[in-house]
This record gives sequence, C-alpha cells and structure tokens, in this order.
Amino acid sequence: MFSAIATSMESASKQMENAINRVTSDLIGSQDDTVVNCKLRIQEGFRRAYSAKQEYEKEGLVITEAGEGEWLEIQAGSVSSLTACTYGACDSESDSLDVMRKLEQDLLSGKKIRVSNDTMGGDPKPGTRKVLRIWYRPASDIITAATQEGKELQLPSHAAEGILSATYGSGDVQQDVMIVLQAALLSANGKPLTVTNDLLGGDPLPGSAKTLTVKYDPTRTRLAFKLQTARELATFGLIAPWLFKAQRSACGLSLDDYFHSLTNEDLSGGEKQASGKSGEIFWFTADKRYVLKTIPDAEVATLVKMLPEYTAYLNSNPDSMLTRYLGVYSLEDNGRTTQFVVMNNIFEGSPTLDVMYDLKGTTEDRWVDPEPGKCLKDNNFAESTVYCDDATAAAIHSAIISDTKFLEKQGIMDYSLMMALSYDPSFTPTCHRYSKLIGGIRGLEAKGVSDETVSECIIFIGMVDMLVTYGWKKVAAHNIKAITIGWKEEIDTVAPDRYAARFREHFGLKIRGKSEQVNVTMVSPADFETPMPAMGRSGGTAAFFKVTYKDGVSIPEAKQSKAYWIGKDLARAKDEVAFYEAAKGLQGAAGWELLKWMTPYMGVCRADCHVVQGKPPQLVDVMLLRNGRDGYTTCRMLDIKMGQVTAVAGWQGKSAVSAWLQANTVDALTNSSGQGFRLEGFDSPPEALMSYQDFLTHGDVASLAAGAKKVRRFCLQNLKASQFISFFLDLHGTSSSSYAKAKGKATSSAAPEPESGRLSQVETQELVLLSCIEELSHFLAACRKAPAPQQWIGSSVMLCFDSGSRPAREVLTRGSRAWGCARVHIFDWGRSELNTAAMHARLEDDKKAERQKYWGYYCGAVAMLLYDCCNLYVRRFWHAKESLALTVWDKDKDFMPDTFVGLCTVPLAETGEEQTLVDWKGGSVKSGMLRTTQSSLAITVKPRQLDADSRLRDCWTVKVHGASNLPCKDALSPNDSFAEVAAFPEEAAAVLGSLDDADAQHHIRVGAHVTTLAEDRAVPVWEEEFEIATLEEGARMPFYKALSTALGIEGSGFSPTALEAQVEQLFPCHPSKAPCSSEAARLQVQFVGACLPGLELPKTLSSMSLVDA
Repeated sequence: MFSAIATSMESASKQMENAINRVTSDLIGSQDDTVVNCKLRIQEGFRRAYSAKQEYEKEGLVITEAGEGEWLEIQAGSVSSLTACTYGACDSESDSLDVMRKLEQDLLSGKKIRVSNDTMGGDPKPGTRKVLRIWYRPASDIITAATQEGKELQLPSHAAEGILSATYGSGDVQQDVMIVLQAALLSANGKPLTVTNDLLGGDPLPGSAKTLTVKYDPTRTRLAFKLQTARELATFGLIAPWLFKAQRSACGLSLDDYFHSLTNEDLSGGEKQASGKSGEIFWFTADKRYVLKTIPDAEVATLVKMLPEYTAYLNSNPDSMLTRYLGVYSLEDNGRTTQFVVMNNIFEGSPTLDVMYDLKGTTEDRWVDPEPGKCLKDNNFAESTVYCDDATAAAIHSAIISDTKFLEKQGIMDYSLMMALSYDPSFTPTCHRYSKLIGGIRGLEAKGVSDETVSECIIFIGMVDMLVTYGWKKVAAHNIKAITIGWKEEIDTVAPDRYAARFREHFGLKIRGKSEQVNVTMVSPADFETPMPAMGRSGGTAAFFKVTYKDGVSIPEAKQSKAYWIGKDLARAKDEVAFYEAAKGLQGAAGWELLKWMTPYMGVCRADCHVVQGKPPQLVDVMLLRNGRDGYTTCRMLDIKMGQVTAVAGWQGKSAVSAWLQANTVDALTNSSGQGFRLEGFDSPPEALMSYQDFLTHGDVASLAAGAKKVRRFCLQNLKASQFISFFLDLHGTSSSSYAKAKGKATSSAAPEPESGRLSQVETQELVLLSCIEELSHFLAACRKAPAPQQWIGSSVMLCFDSGSRPAREVLTRGSRAWGCARVHIFDWGRSELNTAAMHARLEDDKKAERQKYWGYYCGAVAMLLYDCCNLYVRRFWHAKESLALTVWDKDKDFMPDTFVGLCTVPLAETGEEQTLVDWKGGSVKSGMLRTTQSSLAITVKPRQLDADSRLRDCWTVKVHGASNLPCKDALSPNDSFAEVAAFPEEAAAVLGSLDDADAQHHIRVGAHVTTLAEDRAVPVWEEEFEIATLEEGARMPFYKALSTALGIEGSGFSPTALEAQVEQLFPCHPSKAPCSSEAARLQVQFVGACLPGLELPKTLSSMSLVDA
C-alpha cells in the first residue's frame, strides 16, 4: 500500500510540475518548425551583426533599425550625435532616402517616430518593405527613469541590457526587480509595458502608491537589424554586445575569428536534444567550435546581469570548467521571438565520442534508455568512476569547488557537468583553447562498485546550463517533490547552496586521481574445493559459503587452517568490497594503524557455489573474509553496531524515509540511544540468555505483534554493555536446571572436573575479558591517530572467543596481547567510507563537520564499550572478595522491568546452609496468604584450588541450587524466577546496610553472574555453579598498560601507582560507596573524554547513564 501511495504521489508531483511548466512556458515550444528552419536567417543576422560590430568597435557608432509600420524611439539624452539616417529597402542601400534633416530634431528629443512612407517623405522602392536605419554615437551619462504604478513604462523596449538597477516600492520599502524587469522587456519585443504588481512579481507595500525607479546606461544598448523574408521583415538583435566583447576578449577571441566561424559555412543541427526536458534547440558551427542554444527570457536576463562578474571571474580563474558564453542574440520572425546563446563547444577537437552524459549529481528522473548517440544521465553513470592523474584530478576538484561557489553566489542551480568519453587510446588531446581542463584529458573509466571493468579513455568535461535561478517555479517544484518523491531519492530542485554542495561532493567521488583507484583482487578458485556449500545468511540478506582449501595447497593461510576463509556473496556486499580494497592499499601507511583490526580480506573469488539446495551449482562472486569461527570448537561472537546513529538520509544510498524510520525506531528505542551502540547479533549465546529470550517469545504481546525473531533481536538490542559482556563471558553449567529440564537437556551427572592442562572457567573468563580490553584500548588509540575523521555508519565491532573449549595453560606464558584467547575485529562496511586526508580536504565545510560528528559518535561508542569492559573486569577480578550478595528476581514479559523478590548477603566462606531471603531493608521475605512462610535460597560455597601458574587467587565456587517459598509476583501464574550472584570487597553486613538506596541496588546487579530463567516455577531449581576469584597483584600490569594506552599515557607518564588511583576513581566497586546515577554517568563521560581529547563527542553523552532499571 505504501508503495502504491508513493507512486501516486510521485505521479501527482510530475503532473504539477508539468502544469507549472505550461503556465510559464515560453514561445519556443509552439514554434519548433519556425526555429528549426531559420538557421539561414540567423547566419544572415550574424553577417549583418559582424558589419555593424565593426562599425561600433572601430568608429564607436551604434546602428538602430525599425521596419515599415513600426515605431522607433531613442531615449532622450542617450544620443551624443547623429551620424546618418536612411530609409530604404532592407537588402539594399542604393535607393535609400537620406532622412537625417527630417528626423534629427524628433530623434534627439526622444519622440516616437512612426516608420512610414508619409513620415519619411516618399517611397524609395515601391513594392518592398522598407527599413529606417539610424547611426549615432551614444551619450555616456547614466539616465534615471521613474514610472508610477499604473503608468506606461518610461523606458525604451530595447533597454533591457542597459539596466544597471531597478527597484519598485515607496520610500524605504523597495524591492529589487532588475531581473524581472529585464525579462519582461526582453519578452515584450518592443510592445509598451504598464507598471503593475503582476509585471514586477508582487506588491512590496500593499495599499500604497509605488514607483518603479530604473537606472539605465544608454551606451549599453541593444543592436538590432532587419532581415528580408518571404513574409514580414525579421529582426535580428544583439543583446549586451559591449559586455560580450569583453568576454570574448578574455577568451582570446578576435571579432574576425568569432564571426568567421558563425558565417563561413552553414550551421548544422536545429533539433531538440532527445534526452532533454527543456525543449531547447541546438545548432553547431561547421568547425565545431561553437554551440548555439535557444534560451528563455529569464535566462537571458540572468546572463546579462551576471556577465560583468562572470567575465571577471573567468579572468581570474583561467582553468574554470564553466561554459564560455560568447554572445546572446534574438530573432523575431513572423511575430515570434527566439533568443539563443552562443557558447564554446566543450567537445571541440574531440574524436568520435562513444558515450555522452549530462550529470547533475542527483537521482530524480536521471535515467535515459540507452541508444546510439543519445545523451545519458546520472543513473546511467551510477556504476562508473573516471580516473586521471592525481594532479589533474586535484585541478578538476579545485575548479568545481570554485565554479560552484561562483554560481551559488549568483543564485544559480540546476546546472550540469557534461562528460563525454572516447575509447580511442591513440587520440592525443590538443585543443585546450579555454582551459587546460576543457578539451580532453587522458584517463580511465572504471565500472562497477569495485572498479571491476576498466577502460582507457579520453575524458571531455565542462559545466553547462548555468542560467537557471531558484525562482518561484523551482521553489514550487521543490516543495511538491519534497513531500512526494523526496523520501526515496535526491530531488534536483534544491536551493543554490544545497545544489552546489551536493554537486561538489558527488563529483569529488566520481572523478578521482589514479592513486585512489580501486582494483579488485581476484583470487583463483583453483586452490579451493568447489562447489562451495551454502552456510546461511547474515541478517537475512548476504549469503555465506563454506570455503575450504584443497589438500596440498602450500600458501601460509592454507597451512594455518583449511577453513581460514569464509565466502560472502558479493551480490549483496558490493558496497563493502571497495572499502576492503581501499583499506588494503592503506594498511601499513602512517596513521592507518586502526585498519589492523579490520576483518582480514583476501579478495574476490568467482567459483561454483551451492546457492539453492537440490539445484545445480551456480557461478558466484564471493568475497573471501577471515573465518571468525576458524579454530574454535564453539565460536561465541558479539556483533556490536557502533554509533548512536546507524542510518543517515542520502548517505551511501540510504533513503530519507528509511533513515527516518531507523532513527525513530531502532536507534531511538535501543541501547544506541543509551550508550551509543547496540548488540546486533550474538552467536552461540549461553543458556541463561537463551532462557530469557525464550520466555519473551512465549505468547507475549510483543512477539505476537512483531514475531519471535524480531523480539529476540530487540532483546539483544536493548541490553547494556555490562549485561551482554556478562553473558558473553558466561561459561557455567546449566544441565540440571529447571530450564534444561523444560528443554529436555537435563542430566543427573555432576559438573565435569576441569580438564588437566587447561584453564578453569574463571581463568578463561579473566583472560578473554583482558584480551578484549587490550585490543579495544589499542584500537581506540589508533582511532585517535586516524589521518581524517571517518563516517562509518552502521559499522560493527566483533568480539569472539571459543566457548566450547578452555585454552591450554601455556597461554599464560605468552604475555600481554599475545594470549590468543579472544579476537576483536571491525567489520560491516556497507554504509561506510574510507576517508583519506586528500578526500577530506576536498569536502565542503559542512561535510567535514559531518565526518567529524559521526567519527565522534563512533570513537565515543568504542570508548564507552571499553569503559564497561574495564568496569566489569575491576568488579569481577580486582579486589579481594569478602562477601556475596545473591538476589532473586521475577522476569516480566513485554520488556517490563524485573520485579525484585528477595536477597541474601553472606560472608565469602565455605557453607552449605540454606539462606533466608530478605528485602532491601533487611526485613524477612515470606510467602503464603498471611505471609508467614519464610522464603529461602539454597546455596553451596566452596573454595577451589587453582594451579600454581594461575593469574588468579582465592577462587571460590558458588552453586545456586534453588529457591523455596517465594512470594508470588505474577497475578495468574507462578514466578518466572532467576538469581544473580555478585561478590564484593566489603563485609556482608555493610553490603546489606547500603541497599536501601536505589543506586546501590542497581550497583550490585552490574556485572553479576546470572542463572537461567525458571519459567512458571513455584519452586525454581537451578543447580548452577559459578566461579569467583581475585587477580594476583603481580598480574595487574597488562590491565594497567591497556588502560594507559586508552588514556594516552605513554613513556615517562606511565605510573602503576597513579593508574591504581585512576582505577579506584573510575570503577567503584563498594556498594556502600555506590555512585548515584548522575555520578556514574559523569565517571563514564570523564573516561571517554580522557580517552578522546580534542574529539567532538556526542552531545547526548552527558545525559547517558549506566543506570538501567
């Protein structure tokens, strides 16, 4: 339904835009036949113009003509002296009458003269249309003309190009109407105009009498000539000839050279562009140096107004890629006026062009069905990138930046970059008449996201169609499209500043230096067993395939493991392969140490794969990535999506509606908005977590509405780091629990003894967590040194280890960062960019700020994740434990907060006694209708001997057997109970005495060990055993080093004593000293700020809290 509505809205948008076009259409659309067949008259006009221009430039004379039956008027005061006045046939001067004496007084006084035989005193050539020609020298004084509202405009109809300023209003309230007035005069074609609000585009002061005040330079007059036709006389006009003389001079063009091309041979063309929407008509000079294009009145006015600044800009920017406008002309024929511009042909000197593009850097309506000779558009060019040498690419980017800023200043948008490619490598570009960048550049065209198809080519480029302002028509179109099709693609009608910024950003990526070229590393399938079996999908999109080396393959990876790589279907990962290839080229370069944590990538292998079970194998391009499960019995893996924003409208193809939905649902309602990251995936989770997810998907409202899979995922996305890291480390046995019995997994055998020569459960947990802390610390330090801020949207950090077997004890001899107990990688680059210093320098200031903002989000998220890992490490292992706190909770559905049942605090000493449960204030917890039966928790606490080489000491096992006589917290069913176990460096009485405070109640839950959930059990049974131990003081150095790396403390600044104080301050462990929620948040902010000095961090960081109900 949504798609149907969108299609309907888009159709309505197109209809409205067409209606706007019809309302404001110029005469070109209704006179195609006239215009197409008028090139002979155009060239005759150029010949007349050439002759007149010679007189004007050599003698300073202006020629004005009017045909028989027309009126002629010269503004009073605009003439210095009359030189000649003749009346005769259009195509002959031989029989003309000299009417100088007859008309001189009237002309100098500004009187209108009706051109007729009677007025001129005779008919010099009966049977033909005659023309009055006047030669005069213009006056140099500026003329000011004021016309009241409702009166006829006191300005010559041909004065449009001479207007210096035009304001409309009364007193201090004045509206600039220069362009509107110029356009009106140009379209009036000599007809009188009345000053009205409608004519001038609005009423600046309703209810008051207004005046139009115009300053006019009479020397800037229009030249016009009469041309003989089979019907009426045609009029050929030169618009703003004095300005274009300066423009052609700046381009190094002489009058003779310019008009020779226009008149020497017939023009070609005279047709509309097949792929264009404007309906404009194009002609080409025979020598292919110039292009003639019809343009509407408003664009003529825009060009005339900006011409002085445009000429000055080109003088100071000789390598500009802007089209050189060299003249504007008009042809009035049979009552219809056509205006056209002459501009340089940016393809001058080119060989046969194989493909041509009109590019705007947008996607809306930018596809053309390819045909030979047809000009294509942006969506046709989507998978292409062109490369040239680095210096040329830098010059192009510099020119685009400068040119678009100039156009933005002029209020212009909707321009294009014309690009044509010739695949003839033998051609040598030599024609750089206007700019070293216009006239052909040798380069490469690469097609595909990863540049898999590369062709040598000659690139011809230039910027065209630079005369459209952001007027009411474009504003109306923008507003309509923004609410119809703007949600799914980038619309073309936007304000000049946005248009320019988008244009710069887009072509900064589509035109690049050869050093930035992506070359896909193709890997032969000969070393692998094929067909490759399917393994499943990631997030329901990208298919994965099992990659196995053949026996006897001798490369290092194959020797390490036959399953070293895993294959990811490139059809769903094209955006990633370019990132991986670019990263390969930067690995090892200064400042790019952070790429060491990127999932190792080999290349792309085209191999037979079992895509569909039971079907023949298909040839698939698979991306070879390091197999995170390789070497593990059971790979436990966390996929942590970094950044509080994981979708940005318009970024890497993300639509506005999709980004909005994700921002207001997934990002806003999960831990992304809390800690700046969220858990997106959890491979091989412990049974404790599985029991909670099973419970949440059994008939609750959320699972019925959204589906069990989405509820499980939402459960993960809402876990705080302290929770999911605790689950990540969970290795305790659950085979005798109520959950195991319900699932048919229960066994009566005792928990197995630790395997000889391997680490114990708690030793494995300590070393896995320490390994993650070490890698995250060094990764964070590498992020600080990145050469440029990155925009890694939706990228993930992976933590994984083997939860199916314990490490051999020999790992204890390896030392810091060499334990080999866990892996930390960064991955998922579908919406990420590898921003180099060179790329960053080309960005607009606002885009640089965006990169800085999102890099702050990413790095801040890494630092916050590291904080929770360190906090958990200190809680679990740092201090000698004196007591245990065991709490019992009732889990509620629909993500409601857990309900407290009761707790017990006991000294950390051997015991097997059943413990009575109390409430937060120490009062007894009882059950039954009269609350007379004492609730209890059965536990066993025993010391455990660790090996002499252990990094830990004072190891204890805590077994939670079950609970009895629990008060019922659910209205219609027994409790859904679970227990938490935490150890503290305080006496049991002190712990209990502090728990009447809500902050302390939360404090004892952070990092606690958690049992499975006993669903609907009046008497829950767990029989689950946990291990608790303390780190040897001599084993603290690796943590100190990791912490100092994260905080940027190096060299002589490193001090274990000072770091000990930092640990005590940043990671409080004592319930009696539990920080309040705001203080806990402040500690996290302090840590993140210390890790990332100078980096702009998320503004929401200060409001983020560790507290989670």
